[in-house]
Amino acid sequence: MNALGHYIRQRAKELGLSLAEISRQAGKARATLYAVGQLDGRLPELETLIDIALVLQVHPLRLIHLVFEDYKLPIKQTREHKQRGDKSIFRADVTIPDRSEVIAGSRFTKIWEVQNIGTVAWEGRTLRCVDDELIVYSRAGELLIIAQPLKPVAAQVPVPYTPPGGIARLSVQFTAPRLPCSCLSYWKSYAADGTPCFPNSAGLWVKVQVVSMSSFE
Repeated sequence: MNALGHYIRQRAKELGLSLAEISRQAGKARATLYAVGQLDGRLPELETLIDIALVLQVHPLRLIHLVFEDYKLPIKQTREHKQRGDKSIFRADVTIPDRSEVIAGSRFTKIWEVQNIGTVAWEGRTLRCVDDELIVYSRAGELLIIAQPLKPVAAQVPVPYTPPGGIARLSVQFTAPRLPCSCLSYWKSYAADGTPCFPNSAGLWVKVQVVSMSSFE
């Protein structure tokens, strides 16, 4: 079972719905609901995700993110990247660890520390935001809403030249939404030719709790 399958079952339990009832309300066959929750490498149709999301009372983007948590690139493309000798390891959140509180509307800087544990130097690379739109979790409940995004000042930043064994600090500035909420932003490294350096990695992310100024008073 993939991440989407686990989420559908968890959300169904929270809403007191059976999988059969979710299938009925979404207008989909039970086999279709079963198929989207399996690790078979196939991507579900967007219309199917939208119909299921409406029944689960969540934004479709939530389900889309879950789909790509388990998605693997074709073997040929993955092998080509492995042959580069690229390897990276996350070392630390230098600033803004997960669930840090930031004031609504404020600007802050997230810094990740990573190490090149591969055999080739990192040169001419960029760290890019891979959010099409940000999913924001309401502090008032479980429903997912679209709100003002966690905006990066720049959608991509340069990765400093880093030889094998070297350590790099990657810094991105963000502007927090103007409403209290919890939000995420995902980032991945790209080579100079525009291909992802680590296509199967989880990437880097920042997760913050946006609070009003009154919370600090």
